[in-house]
Amino acid sequence: MSEISASELLAAFESDFEAGIQAQNALLSGARFEVWLQPLPASRLLGVCQRRVRTLQRRGKPVVGAMECLASLAEMGERGLLVAYVDDRKRAGHYFRLYLDPHPLKVVGCIGVDISPEDDPVTGPA
Repeated sequence: MSEISASELLAAFESDFEAGIQAQNALLSGARFEVWLQPLPASRLLGVCQRRVRTLQRRGKPVVGAMECLASLAEMGERGLLVAYVDDRKRAGHYFRLYLDPHPLKVVGCIGVDISPEDDPVTGPA
């Protein structure tokens, strides 16, 4: 897998959780996205995600889909997952972090955060 297109990413959504629906709508509206193609262990991503959610909640930032995403990551154990983002902040939307099973490509978790562009989280896959 060398690159993932917007249409492939859209097809990877299988469930109808709120954060996922919002991320899909953002993609359909042309939001910027990126997928890192190096899988990382779900257990590592779970720890990072838990810390980020706690920090965001402490700062009073609205978070969509956290409980569902954390539960899904916990179920994945050591499985290698891809990480992506969808940035819908230009349309006053959310910044979404997606976690994908690469084989077959499927979104297994998604968190949407209401943060300003100044708090730019696009620093890497974890």
